[in-house]
Amino acid sequence: MNTKSIFLEYIHRANTHCDSCLNQLFTLMTQAVMKVDSDDIALHLMNDVSDPDLLLLIVLTDIDLTTQYDEIVLATAVTHVMNFESHPLH
Repeated sequence: MNTKSIFLEYIHRANTHCDSCLNQLFTLMTQAVMKVDSDDIALHLMNDVSDPDLLLLIVLTDIDLTTQYDEIVLATAVTHVMNFESHPLH
């Protein structure tokens, strides 16, 4: 499974396990990941960027997210999303 799909799955799972007030945040995170080309993601991974750092990079460079949310909120959201990395996908 490719990293982009994994990120989208983690975001979806985080969204289903959180309060509904965070739906917009996770929707925008999903859109941010969808905007990034899979080849760009692969290039970062080949350069030893970790999955959490890559997702943080995607989120912090998305104009829709950064205009609506503080970078600390976005970093916390990425940490929350990446907590689902340790849980097996069904």
